[in-house]
Amino acid sequence: MTLLLELAMWLLILLAACAVIIWQWQMLRRLRHALASHRLTDELTGLLQRRHFLQLAEHELNRAQRASQATSALLIDLDHCAKINHRFGHQAGDLALQHVADAIRASIRDFDLAARFSGEEIVVLLPNTPAPGAQIVAERIRQKVKASSFNLPDGIALTVSVTMGLATQQSETAGIEDLLLAADSALQQAMQQGIDRIAIYQEQAAVVV
Repeated sequence: MTLLLELAMWLLILLAACAVIIWQWQMLRRLRHALASHRLTDELTGLLQRRHFLQLAEHELNRAQRASQATSALLIDLDHCAKINHRFGHQAGDLALQHVADAIRASIRDFDLAARFSGEEIVVLLPNTPAPGAQIVAERIRQKVKASSFNLPDGIALTVSVTMGLATQQSETAGIEDLLLAADSALQQAMQQGIDRIAIYQEQAAVVV
């Protein structure tokens, strides 16, 4: 009887030790996942970081080229970001960028890629999407950003707008840098003509809509 009790006690100790080991392993796995996610996403917007986006986008573009599918990109700039920061503080600029990021997430498909490209610019890659479809998505984002306001900590409600450059893959040999340069060219053309608008890249000149 004493031997059985001793065996039972050791069994309980072994089970408890196993439970602790399993718990620690699960916590370590969650921590590794959190650290990996933190490295791959932008802390402010929750969108992809630029480097990770470029890696995924290059892979997606290569896949689309093999399948002879069109790929489009949007380069999105928050209008008057510097003025917002100057008048209301940098926290207001951060909230404005988060507002734009939320509108983008609500306007694109699960397999589209969106990333914070620079301080106030966001890039979106639209696989299997020719220019007309990309223009529909761009207009949806533009309207959604303007349709609602966001509140500053002091209760002031702000509305913002965005200006976009749109480009579609021009050749089977073009890489992601070529596509983004074309989108940036269209964006610069749009910004020269004002704010809250979309420009579509063409080889001769961007068409502002």
